[in-house]
Amino acid sequence: MVELVNQDKEEATYTAESLSTLEGFAALRRDLGALESSYLDNRIRKYQAYSEISNQPDAHFAMGLDVYATWTSPIRKYGDMVNHRLLKALILGNEPIQKPDDALGEELAIHRKHHKIAERTVGDWLYARTLENEPKAGTEFTAEIFDINRAGMRARLLENGAGVFIPNPLIVANKERIESNNETGTVSIDKEVVYRLGDTLKVVLSDVNQETRSLVAKPVEVFAELPAEVETATETEEEK
Repeated sequence: MVELVNQDKEEATYTAESLSTLEGFAALRRDLGALESSYLDNRIRKYQAYSEISNQPDAHFAMGLDVYATWTSPIRKYGDMVNHRLLKALILGNEPIQKPDDALGEELAIHRKHHKIAERTVGDWLYARTLENEPKAGTEFTAEIFDINRAGMRARLLENGAGVFIPNPLIVANKERIESNNETGTVSIDKEVVYRLGDTLKVVLSDVNQETRSLVAKPVEVFAELPAEVETATETEEEK
């Protein structure tokens, strides 16, 4: 990650030590926010870990705060109820009736993971139900690429937040012409980069699978076929 954020710089601006501090990470976030493209920001995100629940005051790097806690939703979040009890005891000058320990933090982290899975499952089901007829309608959407792997791209529809998968064969049918690089976060056709992390593109849905709750999309842009003589020359070179 250090090498990535220092690329194209004459001198290294960031070090592993500086990025491990709140001040250094906040400086990086400000620099990324000032860039015109979100490409570098998206590449860095895969190196970031999810936030953790602790029973001790600690920093929240993504928010740039040296101490952070939530307490506004005690009905739906047990951790917020615990903090309510601590605040109430502090205001009244009493000893808290419950002091969070390591076991509580671990338990809350497990349940939060399960909640995220349930939320994603229900969300995918609702998107599949809502967008069921869009492939036939040919509705165009604007999608933002947030992940690239060997099989294709994952993107989010800006109109409604649905996640879609764009497989390489729906970008270009000839698999020899296309390369998806997870390391650089790029998709190249005929050795030329056409898509990067953070890019937006027009897509249409090609399939909505109700059983798997998955959405498959394809770009509206159509890439021209290679001239026959060029394709033949390429195949001959690869055979060598």
